[in-house]
Amino acid sequence: MDDDNLEVLEPKEYTNTKDESYSHSSLVMTALKRVRDNRSKEMRDGYYNTKFDKFGNAHKVWIPDSRQEFIESVESLMMIQERDYDEEVIQRLYEIEEWLEEKYKDYCEKEKEHWTEMDYGIIKEYNLQGTYFMEGMLSERYLPYYKMYVRDKVEAYTQIVSHIQQLIKRSGDYQEEIMKG
Repeated sequence: MDDDNLEVLEPKEYTNTKDESYSHSSLVMTALKRVRDNRSKEMRDGYYNTKFDKFGNAHKVWIPDSRQEFIESVESLMMIQERDYDEEVIQRLYEIEEWLEEKYKDYCEKEKEHWTEMDYGIIKEYNLQGTYFMEGMLSERYLPYYKMYVRDKVEAYTQIVSHIQQLIKRSGDYQEEIMKG
Protein backbone atom coordinates (compact mmCIF):
# COMPACT_ATOMS: atom_id res chain seq x y z
CA MET A 1 0.00 0.00 0.00
CA ASP A 2 1.30 3.44 -0.90
CA ASP A 3 1.79 5.98 1.91
CA ASP A 4 0.20 8.66 -0.28
CA ASN A 5 -3.13 6.84 -0.12
CA LEU A 6 -3.35 6.71 3.69
CA GLU A 7 -6.11 8.75 5.26
CA VAL A 8 -6.00 9.71 8.93
CA LEU A 9 -9.43 9.90 10.52
CA GLU A 10 -10.43 12.13 13.37
CA PRO A 11 -11.30 10.19 16.55
CA LYS A 12 -14.94 11.26 16.32
CA GLU A 13 -15.18 9.55 12.91
CA TYR A 14 -14.38 6.06 14.18
CA THR A 15 -15.60 5.94 17.74
CA ASN A 16 -18.61 3.90 18.76
CA THR A 17 -21.84 5.72 19.49
CA LYS A 18 -24.66 4.55 21.74
CA ASP A 19 -26.74 3.63 18.69
CA GLU A 20 -24.05 1.20 17.55
CA SER A 21 -23.88 -0.88 20.74
CA TYR A 22 -23.35 -4.64 20.59
CA SER A 23 -26.45 -6.53 19.57
CA HIS A 24 -26.38 -10.26 18.95
CA SER A 25 -29.55 -10.09 16.86
CA SER A 26 -28.09 -7.39 14.60
CA LEU A 27 -24.92 -9.46 14.15
CA VAL A 28 -27.01 -12.48 13.18
CA MET A 29 -29.12 -10.36 10.82
CA THR A 30 -26.00 -8.92 9.17
CA ALA A 31 -24.43 -12.37 8.81
CA LEU A 32 -27.64 -13.82 7.33
CA LYS A 33 -27.82 -10.93 4.86
CA ARG A 34 -24.23 -11.57 3.79
CA VAL A 35 -24.97 -15.29 3.39
CA ARG A 36 -28.06 -14.53 1.32
CA ASP A 37 -26.16 -12.06 -0.86
CA ASN A 38 -23.32 -14.51 -1.44
CA ARG A 39 -25.67 -17.42 -2.20
CA SER A 40 -27.67 -15.37 -4.67
CA LYS A 41 -24.59 -15.03 -6.90
CA GLU A 42 -23.65 -17.54 -9.54
CA MET A 43 -21.53 -20.20 -7.84
CA ARG A 44 -18.30 -20.43 -9.84
CA ASP A 45 -14.53 -20.73 -9.57
CA GLY A 46 -12.29 -17.77 -9.05
CA TYR A 47 -10.48 -16.68 -12.19
CA TYR A 48 -8.25 -14.00 -13.65
CA ASN A 49 -9.79 -11.40 -15.91
CA THR A 50 -7.81 -9.00 -18.06
CA LYS A 51 -8.72 -5.34 -17.70
CA PHE A 52 -7.28 -2.46 -19.65
CA ASP A 53 -6.54 0.93 -18.16
CA LYS A 54 -7.05 4.23 -19.99
CA PHE A 55 -3.57 3.93 -21.52
CA GLY A 56 -4.27 0.50 -22.98
CA ASN A 57 -2.12 -1.42 -20.51
CA ALA A 58 -3.41 -4.87 -19.65
CA HIS A 59 -3.80 -5.82 -15.97
CA LYS A 60 -4.74 -9.21 -14.59
CA VAL A 61 -7.53 -8.87 -12.03
CA TRP A 62 -8.52 -11.73 -9.73
CA ILE A 63 -12.26 -12.41 -9.63
CA PRO A 64 -12.90 -14.26 -6.33
CA ASP A 65 -14.42 -17.73 -6.09
CA SER A 66 -18.07 -17.04 -5.21
CA ARG A 67 -18.44 -20.54 -3.76
CA GLN A 68 -15.69 -19.91 -1.22
CA GLU A 69 -17.19 -16.51 -0.37
CA PHE A 70 -20.48 -18.25 0.40
CA ILE A 71 -18.81 -20.97 2.47
CA GLU A 72 -16.86 -18.42 4.50
CA SER A 73 -19.96 -16.31 5.11
CA VAL A 74 -21.78 -19.40 6.42
CA GLU A 75 -18.82 -20.17 8.70
CA SER A 76 -19.06 -16.62 10.02
CA LEU A 77 -22.79 -17.06 10.65
CA MET A 78 -22.12 -20.34 12.45
CA MET A 79 -19.54 -18.66 14.66
CA ILE A 80 -21.96 -15.86 15.61
CA GLN A 81 -24.93 -18.18 16.13
CA GLU A 82 -23.04 -20.94 17.96
CA ARG A 83 -24.07 -19.79 21.43
CA ASP A 84 -27.73 -20.42 20.54
CA TYR A 85 -27.34 -23.96 19.18
CA ASP A 86 -29.77 -26.50 20.57
CA GLU A 87 -29.45 -30.29 20.48
CA GLU A 88 -31.23 -30.57 17.14
CA VAL A 89 -28.89 -28.15 15.37
CA ILE A 90 -25.83 -29.74 16.96
CA GLN A 91 -26.99 -33.15 15.70
CA ARG A 92 -27.70 -31.83 12.18
CA LEU A 93 -24.30 -30.08 12.00
CA TYR A 94 -22.60 -33.28 13.13
CA GLU A 95 -24.41 -35.28 10.44
CA ILE A 96 -23.45 -32.74 7.76
CA GLU A 97 -19.83 -32.70 8.94
CA GLU A 98 -19.70 -36.51 8.83
CA TRP A 99 -21.23 -36.53 5.34
CA LEU A 100 -18.68 -33.97 4.10
CA GLU A 101 -15.78 -35.94 5.59
CA GLU A 102 -17.03 -39.09 3.89
CA LYS A 103 -17.36 -37.27 0.55
CA TYR A 104 -13.86 -35.84 0.91
CA LYS A 105 -12.36 -39.28 1.59
CA ASP A 106 -14.31 -40.74 -1.32
CA TYR A 107 -13.04 -38.03 -3.71
CA CYS A 108 -9.48 -38.52 -2.43
CA GLU A 109 -9.72 -42.24 -3.19
CA LYS A 110 -11.11 -41.54 -6.68
CA GLU A 111 -8.31 -39.05 -7.35
CA LYS A 112 -5.70 -41.54 -6.13
CA GLU A 113 -7.13 -44.15 -8.49
CA HIS A 114 -7.10 -41.59 -11.31
CA TRP A 115 -3.42 -40.78 -10.69
CA THR A 116 -2.42 -44.46 -10.62
CA GLU A 117 -4.11 -45.08 -13.97
CA MET A 118 -2.66 -41.96 -15.60
CA ASP A 119 0.05 -42.13 -18.26
CA TYR A 120 3.52 -41.06 -17.09
CA GLY A 121 3.71 -38.32 -19.75
CA ILE A 122 0.53 -36.71 -18.46
CA ILE A 123 1.76 -36.96 -14.86
CA LYS A 124 5.02 -35.27 -15.88
CA GLU A 125 3.09 -32.48 -17.63
CA TYR A 126 0.88 -31.94 -14.56
CA ASN A 127 3.99 -31.84 -12.36
CA LEU A 128 5.62 -29.24 -14.59
CA GLN A 129 2.49 -27.09 -14.16
CA GLY A 130 2.57 -27.43 -10.37
CA THR A 131 0.02 -30.18 -9.83
CA TYR A 132 1.11 -33.21 -7.81
CA PHE A 133 -0.58 -36.16 -6.19
CA MET A 134 -0.64 -35.89 -2.40
CA GLU A 135 -2.21 -38.67 -0.36
CA GLY A 136 -5.37 -37.46 1.42
CA MET A 137 -5.57 -34.18 -0.48
CA LEU A 138 -7.39 -33.03 -3.59
CA SER A 139 -5.72 -31.26 -6.51
CA GLU A 140 -7.39 -27.97 -7.32
CA ARG A 141 -6.44 -28.03 -10.98
CA TYR A 142 -7.06 -30.37 -13.91
CA LEU A 143 -8.94 -33.13 -12.08
CA PRO A 144 -12.66 -32.73 -11.27
CA TYR A 145 -12.70 -34.08 -7.71
CA TYR A 146 -11.90 -30.85 -5.88
CA LYS A 147 -14.65 -29.01 -7.76
CA MET A 148 -17.07 -31.83 -7.03
CA TYR A 149 -16.23 -31.60 -3.32
CA VAL A 150 -16.70 -27.82 -3.28
CA ARG A 151 -20.06 -28.27 -5.01
CA ASP A 152 -21.09 -30.74 -2.30
CA LYS A 153 -19.80 -28.37 0.38
CA VAL A 154 -21.89 -25.50 -1.00
CA GLU A 155 -24.96 -27.74 -0.90
CA ALA A 156 -24.17 -28.84 2.66
CA TYR A 157 -23.62 -25.25 3.79
CA THR A 158 -26.94 -24.26 2.22
CA GLN A 159 -28.52 -26.92 4.45
CA ILE A 160 -26.66 -25.49 7.44
CA VAL A 161 -28.16 -22.06 6.77
CA SER A 162 -31.59 -23.65 6.61
CA HIS A 163 -31.05 -25.35 9.99
CA ILE A 164 -29.84 -22.09 11.55
CA GLN A 165 -32.88 -20.25 10.24
CA GLN A 166 -35.13 -22.93 11.72
CA LEU A 167 -33.25 -22.53 15.01
CA ILE A 168 -33.85 -18.78 14.95
CA LYS A 169 -37.54 -19.36 14.36
CA ARG A 170 -37.74 -21.96 17.15
CA SER A 171 -35.91 -19.78 19.65
CA GLY A 172 -38.27 -16.85 19.09
CA ASP A 173 -35.52 -14.41 20.07
CA TYR A 174 -35.88 -12.41 16.91
CA GLN A 175 -39.16 -10.72 16.16
CA GLU A 176 -40.56 -10.73 12.68
CA GLU A 177 -40.35 -7.43 10.87
CA ILE A 178 -43.71 -5.72 10.48
CA MET A 179 -44.32 -4.59 6.93
CA LYS A 180 -46.42 -1.49 6.42
CA GLY A 181 -48.15 -1.11 3.10
